[in-house]
Formats: sequence, structure tokens, C-alpha cells
Amino acid sequence: MAVAIARELEPYRPSWIEEPVPPENLKALARVTAQVRIPVATGERIHVRHEFRELFELQAADVVQPDITTVGGILETRKIAAWADAHYVLVAPHNVGGPISTAAALHLAACTTNFKIQEHFNDFTEAFVKESAPGNPEVVDGSFALPTRPGLGVTLDEDLIAEHPARRLHFNLFQDEWHLRQPAR
Repeated sequence: MAVAIARELEPYRPSWIEEPVPPENLKALARVTAQVRIPVATGERIHVRHEFRELFELQAADVVQPDITTVGGILETRKIAAWADAHYVLVAPHNVGGPISTAAALHLAACTTNFKIQEHFNDFTEAFVKESAPGNPEVVDGSFALPTRPGLGVTLDEDLIAEHPARRLHFNLFQDEWHLRQPAR
């Protein structure tokens, strides 16, 4: 079914299809990748470097999406990106972790030769999330500039963060317009 759907999508030339089969079934993913002309992406649910090994050996994806916040930080993600490069695989870091995650991912992008595109959701969160870590550049014409301040280029506003303690939220991904990020409270 994944192959059939991908073939129907081919005329529209999407950048990729993401996890067309369950990501833990790498042999099925490799079969899909071999049979379609649209790049196949996966990796946001892989959490340690060695789990990418079989993915690369099977040539099961064209784009990997390691999440800098779950695979061990900038250096570990850079190692995965270099390994991907050796297998002619592009990197599009998964990034739904907020402004600190975005700042780290921008630095990763700057030193990654096989970088494709940066996922970015900060504009869909409540305003205080972005304000809690000032310093990230804005998206202009679909691109980020690199942060220019020391370190990651952002600073935490701990007082603002304390005003908005963590709370349990749920996004119904099957609801119409779920992407507008209006959590059920």
C-alpha cells in the first residue's frame, strides 16, 4: 500500500514521504525505498546512534531525521549526520522541542554538509515559548540566519518560564485542523 500511495504522489514531487511503513520494520522500509521515486525519510523515533547502522546498511531511507534532543545532543547528531553522509543520505533534523532545540539544530545545520532542511514549529506555540529563549533568528524567506550571540545564541528567561509551569496537554492528531496547535486543556 505504501508503494501504491507513493506512486500516486510522484507527479506532485513531494520532498519526501515520511515513515511510509512502521519505522522499526527496516526491511519493509528498504523495499518501499527501492520501489518508489520519491525520497523516503525516517529516524525521528530512533534514539541512539547504533540503531541507524542497519538503516544505512539496508539503504532503507534517503533522508534521516535524528532529533538532537533525544539522540544525545549536537555532537552525537553530528556523528549520525557524518555516518549518513558516508551512505549518501541527507539529514533533516526532527525538531519539535522549542527554541533551545531550534538553536542547537541551526548550529548542527551550519556544520553538516548533507543537511537538507530544518523542521521548525516554534511559530505554532504560545507566544511565551518563543519569548522564553530570546536570540533565535526569525525565518525570513523560508530560511534562518545563524544565531550570532555566544553559545547557542539564545538565553533563557527563567522568570518567564517559571510563570508558565509545565502542564499536561494532548493534541488530537485525528481532529480537523490539528496542525493549528490548539491543545485540549
